[in-house]
Amino acid sequence: MAENIRGKIPLLLLKTKSLPVDGYAEFFSTFEDSRYEPVFVPVLEHSFNQDALDQVRQDIIGGAFISSPVLKPAKYGSMIFTSQRAVEAVTQIVEDIRREGLHALDDLLPESVPFYVVGPATARGLRALNLRCPILGEETGNGEALSTFILEHYNSMHRGPAKPAIMFLVGDKRRDIIPKTLQSSNLGVEKRSKVDELVIYETGEMQSFKANFMSIWRENREQQAQHQWVVVFSPTGCKAMLEGLDLLDRNTGRVRPDAERGNTLVATIGPTTRDYLVREFGFSPDVCADKPSPEGIADSINSYTQKRTRSSARSRNVDNVSSSPKQEENGAAGEKRKAKEEPTLDSKHERKAQKTIEETLGAAKDKEYPDDSEMKEGEVQPSDEDQEKAEESGKETTANSEGFDGVSKVEDNGAVEESSERKKKMPSNILEKGIIYFFTRNRVGIEDAESVGDLQRTYFVLRPLPTAAKLGDGALPDLENNRLFALPKKVLPKSHQDRFMAFVEKAKTTIQDLKDTFFQASEYETKTLGTRHTEPINTVGEGVYAITRTEDRSTHLAYALTIPSDLGEVQEDLGLRSQGSFIISVKNPERPGPASARLPQGPGFPKEIIEEFRGLAWSEVKPKYLDYANCQILLIGEKLERATEPTSKDKKHDKETPSEELEQLEHEDELRVQHLHGDDSIFDDLNISKKEYPKVPTTW
Repeated sequence: MAENIRGKIPLLLLKTKSLPVDGYAEFFSTFEDSRYEPVFVPVLEHSFNQDALDQVRQDIIGGAFISSPVLKPAKYGSMIFTSQRAVEAVTQIVEDIRREGLHALDDLLPESVPFYVVGPATARGLRALNLRCPILGEETGNGEALSTFILEHYNSMHRGPAKPAIMFLVGDKRRDIIPKTLQSSNLGVEKRSKVDELVIYETGEMQSFKANFMSIWRENREQQAQHQWVVVFSPTGCKAMLEGLDLLDRNTGRVRPDAERGNTLVATIGPTTRDYLVREFGFSPDVCADKPSPEGIADSINSYTQKRTRSSARSRNVDNVSSSPKQEENGAAGEKRKAKEEPTLDSKHERKAQKTIEETLGAAKDKEYPDDSEMKEGEVQPSDEDQEKAEESGKETTANSEGFDGVSKVEDNGAVEESSERKKKMPSNILEKGIIYFFTRNRVGIEDAESVGDLQRTYFVLRPLPTAAKLGDGALPDLENNRLFALPKKVLPKSHQDRFMAFVEKAKTTIQDLKDTFFQASEYETKTLGTRHTEPINTVGEGVYAITRTEDRSTHLAYALTIPSDLGEVQEDLGLRSQGSFIISVKNPERPGPASARLPQGPGFPKEIIEEFRGLAWSEVKPKYLDYANCQILLIGEKLERATEPTSKDKKHDKETPSEELEQLEHEDELRVQHLHGDDSIFDDLNISKKEYPKVPTTW
């Protein structure tokens, strides 16, 4: 095995190689010019329940999935697959039936029988069978989201209470969220679906796993592999892995304080396994995949690697620059802060998975906007319209000038300094840059939120800076150019499938005004419930941002967080990352969407702005559009690299790239924060007392 990985990065996948195809083997065989060498180290032993397999086979050949109006309705209308073992079981059954040649599978499993899957791996295995059954739900990613998807889709196929049951092929260790959701007594009778769970396999830890893992890991180390990744897919085997890496204290069973991982990096397939490692062993993996797929693992590893590369390059630059004693102190402070952040990139450990349906499922269909087909990629129509009605409080339209130009005239005050050198190198496609803050507010009557579901809304504030400015020391000047955005979905989009609406709640306002009218707690009287109390806002993040325009004519909002220095479960659940970006588009108020997504009052754009939409429903962002309260925007998740692409013209003129400018601004903000009060600097910036407001939370 060592000869195969010479010159490559070993990728130890703690799983059994899936059949008939394994997505991880296929993906990493070509990913980044085959830089990684995937090695499967089976952790689990699976034994199929032959009686259950025989029952599934008999149901298929006995016509249980065939509906006939003359004879009888079908016993089953669909099948659910949430594990690769279930796919392997059906693969075995289908191949046996084909080999016998006595039955036509296209008749026994017609295209009217959907196969519901939880992810791309199960979908890939089922597609290899070449059946006519549609394979649906692979973008859902977890059982909660899949069950919601099934509720909507299956009830659209079979209306009323007399619908066929659903066959769910499971192992002996499984969660019951799907059958509970589909059969919930909270649903109307006509919405419920009967779920028959068939336990077709049993699972246990393979006795030889620890020895196999240690042998492969040691061989890689002896062959002087630069580093090796271990990808963990389930809590089973975690203890044996950590023991194999010699990280556990024999007395406590937890990671030793002096334990060193060396060149071994650990990734988890998702938050359940990550949380188990943290909770049971005090071990924080280096990364946690955003999605349980080869692409999800690859993206997380790439992000981690790129972050470390940037940090190393920045450290070398700081070391090579001749500086004053104060500059040396600043550089050390910034690098120390950054070094502290590195190990937690993308793992965002110690959280509980609180995925919301909004994060994983699209709601609105394209037919809601039948006349928007002319929109470009950056002008995407909402496929996930917000279903909350906009609140009516505090939605006054402010000044209707095209933009606030006071920001370009700010005098140097220590915190913001004009730089002619910065101006020369500034990328031409950065439309605006500045400081960004993220806030949450609890639902009325809830003092301590325990999950996203306890939040009333999430907000963010854009605080523009002159595009040629650099950050120095001190709190920022309070100018009348801030914008407060509200996100009814409560979370930020995490992928391209997430398309969430937001709107400008306040524009052209000062931080002092936000402090007086928005930040504080409040009480009000109701006729039925008496006095109601609203908690003050929670500050959950601060960083820098840039609005960019790429050559495909799309606009983007990119950000890099400075506070908190270590992100946690709160930031993870809200969709906040160390660095992130979104495609951002502005809605034409003269092209209203569904009534449930409209605001009571429009932004009051002047005629010249309306004309710039050219009749389209969505437009790329110009900063002046955001200076109008009730301006509606659409945020679509994307990778940071796309938002920070340089223009061809800037490349020829040797200008900085948007990525380099964002990194430089992030570094300056780190130093500014370090010289104030660390994570508490957010209170200095906002001119509020940390005694009156909760500290920046990282856990619920």
